[in-house]
Formats: sequence, structure tokens, C-alpha cells
Amino acid sequence: QINKFYIFDLSPEKSFVQYALKNNLQVFVISWRNPDAQHREWGLSTYVEALDQAIEVSREITGSRSVNLAGACAGGLTVAALLGHLQVRRQLRKVSSVTYLVSLLDSQMESPAMLFADEQTLESSKRRSYQHGVLDGRDMAKVFAWMRPNDLIWNYWVNNYLLGRQPPAFDILY
Repeated sequence: QINKFYIFDLSPEKSFVQYALKNNLQVFVISWRNPDAQHREWGLSTYVEALDQAIEVSREITGSRSVNLAGACAGGLTVAALLGHLQVRRQLRKVSSVTYLVSLLDSQMESPAMLFADEQTLESSKRRSYQHGVLDGRDMAKVFAWMRPNDLIWNYWVNNYLLGRQPPAFDILY
């Protein structure tokens, strides 16, 4: 999981959380712990179990029988896995609705996210991840950057390095 929960609450003008609250929705946001080498054995089931616990806590706090979920990126994959888990346990009624945001649920479809996903690269990533205990976020950022190199690499290289300009503040990073 990439721990960028604050993407939903960047500033008062750019806040999904504020929007939801103004529209009388109660909001809970999961902030995942940043894993390190001691968490190398964590897998999808670890996050699914934690999400299921978070739903139970939310239901207990609100007194609601069900929740509406929104999952972004890998969070969407986690939500999809949770729904399968709940279906098997006949507890799907705990979830009223799900919204997926930039979540790749079918890796068989052509997608920029799969651009670098050949067998050799995947095996190398798994090996490196296991050696270090986690897949370093900087490595993942490089993959995302190379999916849009003109915007996310060369633009900054030319403006910052060649032209000596200071990059503008980017609210997602601050």
C-alpha cells in the first residue's frame, strides 16, 4: 500500500473529506503504517484483515449496519479482495457501495501500469523487495514516472537542471 491518505484532504479548497462532511457524510480514512523490513511477510491478506477490522470499528462508532467504501489505487485492489472475502463469509451486507479510483482490477487488460511488468522485471522486484523487506517507494515512483516521462521526468530535468528554475510547490508532496 502507498500511504498517501492525505490525497483526499490536501487543503480546504481541495478536500474530498470537507466536501463529504459538508454533504452530511461521516468520513473515516485509513492511514496505513509505513512498512519496513520487519513487515516483509505482510501480504494482501494482512491489509484485507485490517480493512475488515476498520469497517467493524466504523460500524460500531456510527451504529450503522453497513458502510460505503472508496478505494484508490492499491486501496481499490484491497477493497475488491475484501469484498470477495466477505462474500465467502456471507457478510457482504456490511458494505452498501464501493467506489474505485484509479484501481487496476484486471491486469490482463493493456494499461500503462503494466508497461514494465514482464517476468524478469517482476521477479527482480520480488527478489529486491524480499531482500530489503519492502519495495522502496522511490523504486515505485520511478516506475510511475517512466509511464509519463515527458511530464514527470524530462520536464523537471529541463526546467530545474538546464534552466535553473525552482520547481513550483506540488500540494501532493507537501
